[in-house]
Amino acid sequence: MDFQEFFRDTWQTSLVFFSLLVLTRILGKTQVGQLTFYEYISGITIGSIAATVVSSDPDKVWSHFYDLLLFVTLTYLISLVTLQSRPLRKIIEGSPTIVIQNGRILEESMGKLRYDLDELHGQLRQQGVFDPSEVQYAILEINGDLSVIKKSDYQPITRSDLNIHTPDPIFPVELIMDGKIIMRNLELKKLSTSWLKQQLAARNITDESEVTYAGIDSKGQFFISRNIRDNDTPH
Repeated sequence: MDFQEFFRDTWQTSLVFFSLLVLTRILGKTQVGQLTFYEYISGITIGSIAATVVSSDPDKVWSHFYDLLLFVTLTYLISLVTLQSRPLRKIIEGSPTIVIQNGRILEESMGKLRYDLDELHGQLRQQGVFDPSEVQYAILEINGDLSVIKKSDYQPITRSDLNIHTPDPIFPVELIMDGKIIMRNLELKKLSTSWLKQQLAARNITDESEVTYAGIDSKGQFFISRNIRDNDTPH
C-alpha cells in the first residue's frame, strides 16, 4: 500500500465513521434498541451503503456519500411521518398480534405471521412459562418480542393483594462516577458538596477520587462503592 492509497483509505473510512456517528444519533435510539422489521432492513441498507463509500474509487466517493445521506434523510422523514400518522405506522411497522388467548394458541394468526410453534414455546420459556394453558394473553410485538399476561391463578401474589403498602421507589441518582462529582445531579436533588463530603467522611473517605460510584438508590438511601484498589467493600 503506497502513501496515496493509505491516505485515501484513511479519509474515506474516517468520513463514514464520523458521519454514521452523527446520523445514527439523529435517527434516535429506536433504530438500535427496538428494531422492527422495517428498521432492521433500513439499518442493514445504511451499513451496506456506508461500506460502499469506504471502498469506493476516489471519483465516486461523494456520489455514494450522497446516496448514504439521502437514504438516512428518507428514513428520518418516514420516522417523523409515522409519529403523526398511526395508519401509516401500522402499514410500515405492522401491529401487535395476539397469538394466545385464554390458553388457546391461535394458529391462524401465527400462520399469517409465519411464526411457528417452536418460536412461540421458546419465547414463552424465556418468560418463565412452560405451559401455554397458564397464559391468558400472549402478544407478539412489532419488534418480535412476546408479551405475556398469565391467568390470575398463575400470577404471583403482590403486596397490594395482601394490603401491604410501601413507599413507591424513587429514581436512582448518581452523585459520583469514576471519582468525579456530578454537580448537576447534586443540584437536582438540592444537595450540597459539603453534605456529600460529610457522607464520605462518615465512611473514612477523604477524597472523592477514592470512590468508583456513589448515589441515592431507589429507596432514597445513600449508596457508595470504593475503588477496588482501596480493598474496601460497598456500604
